[in-house]
Formats: sequence, C-alpha cells, structure tokens
Amino acid sequence: MIAQSQRRSVSETRASSAGLSPRRFPAVPPAFVVDAVLRARRALLALADRLVPAEAALAERAVGAAWTQALGVAARHRLADALADGPLTAAELAARAGLDADALHRVLRGLAFAGIFRLRPDGRFENTRLSDALREGRLHRARDFAEYFASRSNARAWEDLDETVRTGEGAFGRVHGMSVWAWFDREPRERETFAQAMMGLTVADAAVVASLYPFGELQTLCDVGGGRGTLLSEILIRHAGLRGVLYDGEGVIASAASLLEARGVADRVECVAGDFFVSVPTGCGAYLLKNILHDWDDERCRALLRVVRRAATPGARVLVVESLLERNDARRHAVLSDLQMMVVCDGGRERSRAEIEGLLADAGFRPARVYRFPTVSVVEAIAI
Repeated sequence: MIAQSQRRSVSETRASSAGLSPRRFPAVPPAFVVDAVLRARRALLALADRLVPAEAALAERAVGAAWTQALGVAARHRLADALADGPLTAAELAARAGLDADALHRVLRGLAFAGIFRLRPDGRFENTRLSDALREGRLHRARDFAEYFASRSNARAWEDLDETVRTGEGAFGRVHGMSVWAWFDREPRERETFAQAMMGLTVADAAVVASLYPFGELQTLCDVGGGRGTLLSEILIRHAGLRGVLYDGEGVIASAASLLEARGVADRVECVAGDFFVSVPTGCGAYLLKNILHDWDDERCRALLRVVRRAATPGARVLVVESLLERNDARRHAVLSDLQMMVVCDGGRERSRAEIEGLLADAGFRPARVYRFPTVSVVEAIAI
C-alpha cells in the first residue's frame, strides 16, 4: 500500500524519463511577460464573451464536461499520434482504434470546433498546434493530463461537487470509499497516467523554480517528497556547486536512478527513503517542499513542517513552492488547482502567502523572503 504521505511519490513513481537529458529544461519568459500574456488572454476572452449574448457564453461553460470527456477520448486513443503522418478520416482512425466511425467523427468534429483538431473540407481530420501537444514524447505530458482529468474516478468525484459545497468535505473519498492515493495503489494504470501528468507539470515549473530562487547560496538541498528527482535535477544542473538529497518513499527512490543518470547529476545526489510524516534527513542547508502542502489540511501541514523543523539545524531554510492564491484574487490559474484539491484531496487547498507563512511560524520557522512568479512562487523561512 502506498502511504498517503507520498503524494509526489505517486506522481513520479513510474514516470518515464523519456525526453530528459543533462540539458536545462526550456527557459521561461520573464515574469512580467508571462503576466502580460495572461492578462491579455483574459481580456480577449472577456471581449469574446461580450460579443455574444450572456446566455451563449454561459452555455459554453455549462458543457465543459463534454470538452473534458471528448479530449479524454482523443488522448486515450492516441488520435494525435495517428494523425502525425497526415490527415485521415474518422473511419480510418476508427478502424485503427477499434471505435465506431460515426461517433468518432462527431467527437472529432466537436473538438475541431474547439480548435483542438482541424476538419478539412474533404472530411479528413488533421492536427493543429493544440492537438500536436497531445502526441507521444512531449516533455509536458499534456496527453496524460487530459486523460487523467477525463478518468472515471476523477469525473465521478466532480459529479459529487454539490455535496462537497454543502459539507466542506472532499468528494473523492466519499464517492470511492478510499483516498485518491489508495485508489492509485489499487489502479496502477491510472496511477501511471497521473504520474506522467504530474511529471509534465513539474517539468513546466522546474525551470521557473531553479532560476527564481538563489540556490547558489546553498551547499546542500533536500527535496522532501521529491519523486524521482525531476525538479532537484534541474536545480543541480543550473547550480554546479550544489549537492542534493532526494527523499521519498522506498519504491520511488529505487526507481530514481535512471532519471538522475539521464540528467547527469546522479553523482551529486544522495537518495534516502522514508515517510515525511515520520522523519526527514537531518543536517541539510535547506529543505524544499514543492506542491506538498496543498494536498493536506492545516493540521497535517503543521505536522509535516514540524518533522522538517526537528531535522533542521537553527538557521537552515525551508522552501515552500506553491501557487500562491490570495482569497479575493480570481485572476490566477491556481483557482482551478484549488478546486481540484477541494474535490480530490482531504482538506487540500491552494493558500495565500499569509496562510503558508502562518503554518511555517506554527512549526518553528521564521518567514523570510518570497520569490513570486505568475504560476508558482517560493516562500522561504528560517529555522529558529
């Protein structure tokens, strides 16, 4: 059984290291550019809504589940890969995938309306920039992300959102009779899909985190719940004088070697297995927790941070990497992640800077610097 504490363990246990190399991940634009692009996108979408009746704009939102499931079909049956060599009819695609030709044509036509595929006048479908991102081997694993969100377990949890709003309790455990982590232990194929999806998200954040925080000030960094080392390896590639400790569940640590070797940092990483609700390695200059706290309620977060504090010497740093979300800020994509945490996790949520700093203070850390980016931020605190 996979312990519930091993959130990032599950997320990277079997995730392939395909596409990873000693080269840095692609650089991200400066924060002001990303912020400007996101603001422009919101403005254009708002303008598009103003060009149609409000009822029409709402109707598009109301059928969002249809888009999720249609995209899931395309991801699950590898349709973008099938179109990589050129346009095909739905009948040709259906013959390859063992699907009904008419039903598939209608699904793909709907996705073409959304710009995800293109329907040619001759009735053949072809890839667009968006569907091309669903192909095999893409670094950010968009296909696996789409497939996971369309999975039956996730969809059924979302169907019970009304009860979550009524009670404040997460839906996944109520619907399935077990936590999402226990579910993944029982359903290895779905766990693998989730693993690939989360690795893709980590890849997207890794270049930001590695360049955002001054890791050059450190000598040793322990990535707590660090999976197979996707983020830690990127930090080490960019900071040659740093050594790392990768800490996660035994099964994950046993599978980390291939990724660390592929990235050329295996000789600079000590791999340690354990449960971060029980203990973490002692004596490190800093402890990194990326997207760990948002899976848990405040009580469990405090318990985890106190474990880290017991291991940290005075003056050591803890670096909490999360998507900061202020209570009255609806402009960030973190609002969507927050909803997913509410539905699927037990008390999980995205938090504001003050909320995270409060948890750190309760555990014996003094809040220090904060490094912000539109998509992810680093909250630093010092062991006192």
